[in-house]
Amino acid sequence: MIDKVTYIKLKHAEISYLHKNIYLLVFEDDYEIEIQDAVEIDKAFIELLKGKEFSVLVDTQQRFSSISNEARNFFANDPEILPFRKKIAIVVDNMPTKLLANFFIRFNKPQTPTRLFTNYDKAMGWLEEED
Repeated sequence: MIDKVTYIKLKHAEISYLHKNIYLLVFEDDYEIEIQDAVEIDKAFIELLKGKEFSVLVDTQQRFSSISNEARNFFANDPEILPFRKKIAIVVDNMPTKLLANFFIRFNKPQTPTRLFTNYDKAMGWLEEED
């Protein structure tokens, strides 16, 4: 384990340590993630991990949040976090979120390997794979 901190509550999101340097990110339901939220999330990861590599499982199941274009671009290209973030797995269970996640992957083109899943366990399995 990286640190004794296993949970961080942010203004519109929560970060939880799962295992093997994998963190769970859950956004507030029925909220549009804005650039200031994206900055707060990446800053929290940077401060928490102090330069150690990590992967993120974004669990959007039973959530209907959206994300601004500025926030999507920031998550895809934030130069401060790119050297440390190894993979992003996004788990979806509804069509609007699936479309938004696919848009993020195809058009914002995150520099971190990013995949979309409809199954939590398959997402975890991919994150746990060694490159």
